[in-house]
Order: sequence, then C-alpha cells, then structure tokens
Amino acid sequence: MLGTAQDTIPIPAVPGIRLGTNRLDFPGSRERFDSLRKCINDGGQKLNILHIGGSHVQAGIFSNRLREHFGASRGLLFPWKAIRTNAPKDYSLIPSGTWDRSRCIEALPTETLGMSGAAAITNDSLASLRLELPPKYAFSKLRIMGKAEGRAKPYLLLGGGDTIQAEQQGQDFLFTLPKPNCCCTIAFSGMDSTSRFVLRGIYPEPKQRIVYTESGVNGASVPSWLRCDLLEEELSRTCPPDLVIFGIGINDANVLPAKFDAERFKASYRMLMDRLRAVNPNVCFLFITNNDCWLRVGKQRRTYNRNTQKVEQAMMELAGECNGAVWNQFRIMGGFGSSSRWGNAHLMNRDHIHFLTEGYQLLADLLYNAICNEELREKN
Repeated sequence: MLGTAQDTIPIPAVPGIRLGTNRLDFPGSRERFDSLRKCINDGGQKLNILHIGGSHVQAGIFSNRLREHFGASRGLLFPWKAIRTNAPKDYSLIPSGTWDRSRCIEALPTETLGMSGAAAITNDSLASLRLELPPKYAFSKLRIMGKAEGRAKPYLLLGGGDTIQAEQQGQDFLFTLPKPNCCCTIAFSGMDSTSRFVLRGIYPEPKQRIVYTESGVNGASVPSWLRCDLLEEELSRTCPPDLVIFGIGINDANVLPAKFDAERFKASYRMLMDRLRAVNPNVCFLFITNNDCWLRVGKQRRTYNRNTQKVEQAMMELAGECNGAVWNQFRIMGGFGSSSRWGNAHLMNRDHIHFLTEGYQLLADLLYNAICNEELREKN
C-alpha cells in the first residue's frame, strides 16, 4: 500500500522541527499522484519506486527505512566495498580479489554506466563477491548487469556447493536458482590477461508487490546521472519506475552563491526527467529539497549555504512543470541554520551536511507520514 493515514509513524520532539509543515506540496496538479495512489491501493498494481541521489542515498539508511515502511522488496544491489567506499547495511556484498572502479561523478567515466551510477571492474581470477540478503529478500532469479570481455564469465556458487551457470541476455547474465535463496557467491571464470568483467549492478528477482530501488553515488549531482548512458535501458528491463524520489541537489549547490546557476540546474533536471519518462511516460516525480547545510567559503571558514533556498525554489518550479510533488525537507527541519539544532540533538554529522543514522531514520519517518497524510488531505 502506498501509505495511508492509519500507518503514520510517531515522531519524537526535536527542537525547531516544524511538524505542521510536514506535507507534500503540489505546485501544479496533483492528479498524477492521486491516480497512482488509487491504482496501487485499489487495483493491486505493482509499484516500482526509484530513489536517486548522492551520498544521502548511497548510505542506504533513509531509503531502507522507507522500504520497510512500504513493505517493499529490495531492488538494485552494488558491491560498494569492492570499489572502496561505504555501503548500505541491510545487505552484504563482501569482495575478494582486486577491483577497479568507475563512477558517474567523474567528468569522463572510464566505463559505460547504468542505473547504479558506478561500475566495479576486475580481471583477477580470484575475484568474487559473497552476497548475503535477509531471508525476506530471498530470490529465485538473480540478474547481473555488466560487460564480459575476453573469456570472462560470471557464475554462482550456492551453499551446498552447487554451481549455477547464467543465461546471457544482451549484456545481462540471468541466473535461475533451483529454489529461493538469500546467500550465494558470485565468481568468475576465464580470467586472463586479455579478459575482465565490468559489473554495473546486481538485481534479485523481487517477490513483493512494491519494489524500492535506491541509486545513490557519493558526490553525485544532476549532471552526474546524465552521464549514465545505460540508465533507461537497465531501468526498462528491471524496474521501470512508477514513482521517482529525487534526492539530488546538495552537490549541485555546493558552490559559492554567485556561481550557482538555477536555470542550468533546472535544465539538467529536465533532461533527466525526460530520460525517465522515456522508460515510463506516466512516472510520478517527488522532489526532496536540500537539507540546511554548511558551505565552505575558505580554508578555515564555513557558513550556512544560501543556495539551499535557491534549490528549494527551483524544485517548486520543476514540480509545477511536471505536476510532481515537493517534500520540503529544508522547511520541515526548521529552515536556515537548523542543521546546528539537528547536530545538537545528535541527529546530524559534525560536517553539517550528512545525518547520523537516527537523523536519516527520522527524515524517512517524516516523509512517509507526509505521503500517508495525503489520504486525509484528499478526503478533505
């Protein structure tokens, strides 16, 4: 279910938080969102949610909390530890061997990228990935998205010693298991000096009606995601989104106020939305405004980032154009300077940009409540 008023989560008291403003804003028409809600709640339709952004999303805390509230299945997996960066904690992909990386934050990525925004590359014959998922996410099919060069080829090792070979589908490798499983090892055969494997993502076949996929890369801006040439193709064959939650903007705005170009920011967003509409013309967009944060203005000096309010206005204008929704995180936190209060409440990191686990979970609870409370607003 797409959240109903009966499902709301109790919210603890936080100094300065503006609970009365915790709602979805619709600068244009809300008809698209309401139609999606009715299809899901009344018709039993499957729902694919895509949450796309930067480090707030890569951490996986915010998105996994929402996933649990929705009772959704996990979508895309990626071996973040293999490329030497932080990973979500609700699943495990333990690497062995040597891996290289390419990410969409590079001005010229060395590999063609897709819906994960990253690639893990290996030519090591000892390379493998040990996958462990919670039992509720057990899968019967596992799709590995990537490119095999030379004689390289992935295969699965199951707990009993069974080896599963893949059916190749384009650049994907689809594994069909004899029974549902939540643990396996992904290994590679045929590795030599002329062979390598470029892994862009792992996608377990979902069981639940709702699938919640997170795509987040530390440092990603809107132009970063425009560099992912296989974005539409991979989304089309895995989880064509019905609802896209945008958490992109904090890195775009991490510049001196005089250098932030709101028109260029909106133009980049329009291009990204067009590409997502090419996958599903009826997709709904939900924008999360930037949180209040610090901006470095010198070696020893930081100030609150005035661009946050410019992003807020830009997202309201974009939502008006596409009949999308805005969840005004900046306003709900308490507005300008509120990151200090959240830090004092042990909800935010000392960098005044990222949140601690409790802070991300609180934000997810607030967003879920805002979605649930749309049922009451619709009736009234």
